[in-house]
Amino acid sequence: MAILTCREQNFIIRPFRPGDAPAARRLIETVWREHFHDHPDPFVRDFMYSRLSDLENTETLYVDRALFLCAIAENEIIGTGAIKRCDDRECEMVRMFVGPAYRGRGIARAISDRLISFARRAGYERIRLSSNNALTASHRLYERMGFQPTGPWDPGGEGYSRYYVLRI
Repeated sequence: MAILTCREQNFIIRPFRPGDAPAARRLIETVWREHFHDHPDPFVRDFMYSRLSDLENTETLYVDRALFLCAIAENEIIGTGAIKRCDDRECEMVRMFVGPAYRGRGIARAISDRLISFARRAGYERIRLSSNNALTASHRLYERMGFQPTGPWDPGGEGYSRYYVLRI
């Protein structure tokens, strides 16, 4: 897969590489702490920390009609996003994070566009995603991209997250 270069914004988007896990984990944890370090519910506060094992296993988890991307600027991972396979017709957009200093530059949109194109080429009919209720800027982006609200697929998840689907 070719690297997508956004020279006017001074970042590139490329597939996750061996060795990216520590930097990707730091980015994701930094963004999670930014939003949820003081959250009164320990489930929300600690949610992400117990769910990052996929970063250590990208070679096996993101192979079958799946893709993990990193946005890079100044030799640092500044954004991430991935498509993982749910079944033959549906995939899930996950790991959408952009570092605080890099927001508002089109990075999340560029990653999302690339992931949607990949999902379409991979033959999926739908992309689903969930996003914590507090991440309203993310919700606006997903809605502008055509994602529609849908019911939760996680039991009880509606108390914490919004659920979306995009038919492609």
